[in-house]
Amino acid sequence: MPDYTLAEHLLTSLCVGSVGFALFGSLAYAGARQRWRRLADAPQRVHRHGLYGLLRWYEVVLVVLLLEPLVCVLGGLLMTSIHAWAWPAQPMPQPAPFAITLVWGYTSACLAGMLDYLWLRLIANEIRVETAQRQAAEAQLQRLQAQLEPHMLFNTLSNLHALIEADPQRAQAMLLRLIGFLRATLGASRTGAHPLRDEFERVADYLSLMQVRMGSRLQVVLDLPQALAGVAVPAMLLQPLAENAIKHGLEPIPEGGTLTVRAESRGGDLLLSVSDTGTGPRAASTATQAEGGGFGLLHVRDRLHTLYGLAASVQLAPAEGGGTCVLLRLPLQGAGAQAAPALAARKAA
Repeated sequence: MPDYTLAEHLLTSLCVGSVGFALFGSLAYAGARQRWRRLADAPQRVHRHGLYGLLRWYEVVLVVLLLEPLVCVLGGLLMTSIHAWAWPAQPMPQPAPFAITLVWGYTSACLAGMLDYLWLRLIANEIRVETAQRQAAEAQLQRLQAQLEPHMLFNTLSNLHALIEADPQRAQAMLLRLIGFLRATLGASRTGAHPLRDEFERVADYLSLMQVRMGSRLQVVLDLPQALAGVAVPAMLLQPLAENAIKHGLEPIPEGGTLTVRAESRGGDLLLSVSDTGTGPRAASTATQAEGGGFGLLHVRDRLHTLYGLAASVQLAPAEGGGTCVLLRLPLQGAGAQAAPALAARKAA
C-alpha cells in the first residue's frame, strides 16, 4: 500500500480532531448543564473559570482516557469514507499503527484542552474586569447623586427662609412650588437616564420656582428642538447649572437678567448650553471660589466623565452679549431614543 501524502495526513488529523471535539464537547456541555442546575454557586464558578468551573478535573481526565480510543477508531473510519469518495481511483494508504495514533490523539487532546481552558479563563478575566469597572462607575454615580439632592434642597430652603420675613405671601407660593418640584424631581433624579424633554421639564420646574422668589428679575428662555426631545440624557444634568447661573451670575445684579437653556446637535454630538446675562465668567468664578461653591459644575463634570469618558466635555466661556455660558458636549444617543447611555444600559441588562 502507498504511504500517506501530506494532504491525507492533514485530513486524518482533521477527522480525528472533529470526532474528538464533537464527542468531548457534547459530554462536557451535558455535564456542565447538569451541574449548573444542581450547584447554588454555578454562576460564580462560570464567572471565575468559564465552562470548566462546572466540571471536575478527574472526570475530564477519565473521559479523555476512555473515549480517545473510540475517537481514533471513528476518525479512521471517517477518513476511510472521505478517501473513498475523494480519491476513488487510488488505493487506501497503509494506516499508521494504532498505538502511534492513540499517543498522538492523547497529546492533541491535552494540548487542545489546555488551550481551550486558558482561552476561557482569559475571557472570564476580561468579564470580571469589565464588571468591576462598571460597578465602580455605578458606585461613583450613586455617590455623586447622593451629594446633589441635599445640596439642591438646602439651597432652595435657604432661599425660602430668606423670603419668609421679606414677603410671606411670595414665600408661601414658593413653598407650594417647592413641594410640586420635589415630588416631580426627586424620583426622576434616581433614574439613570430619561428623555431630554423630561430634563427640560425638570429645569423649567426649578426656574419657575426661582421666578417666584426673584420675580421679574429672572427671565427664562428654553429652546428644545422637537427632533431632540426623545434623546436619552443623564437625569438632573441641567438643574445644577441653572442653579449656579442664578446664584453666581444673575442674583448679584440688582436688575437680574435672562437665563437661556438650549439644546442642539452638531455632528455626532449633543450640545447643551446654560447661559446667563449676568456678571460674566471671571466674576462668577471669583464669587464661586470665595463662597467655596462650584459644586454643581464639578458634579456635572464628574458625572459626564464617569458615564462617557473623554467623549464628553464641559466648557465655561463668556456668553454672547455678556454673562457666562456653560456648554456640555456629549455623544448623541439618537433622536427619539429612550435607551439610557451605555453604562445604564449594561446595568439594566
